[in-house]
Amino acid sequence: MISRVISRDDEFLVALRMSGFEGVFCSDTEALNTQFDAALKDKNIGMIILNEKDFRALEEKVLAVKEKKRSPFICTLPGRDGYSEEDFIMKYVRDAIGVKLD
Repeated sequence: MISRVISRDDEFLVALRMSGFEGVFCSDTEALNTQFDAALKDKNIGMIILNEKDFRALEEKVLAVKEKKRSPFICTLPGRDGYSEEDFIMKYVRDAIGVKLD
């Protein structure tokens, strides 16, 4: 199984490529959608890595995939400035399990 980075941020992509991940640069949202769909169809891909901005663009699609499929694992990493929402992790957990944690 391989990991694939899909991003519209060239610096994010280069940093992860330097870490040994394969990646695809997308110039716009349409290309991002196309590459994400292609990665879902590829049985060799075990993990898809997105930055937060790209996750927001694909949020409905990503959450639908997470609800229906076990593979591939979809990982969201913050951009250069960190997460844009203060409680991103808590919101993610709340959405995933349906319980508000304090």
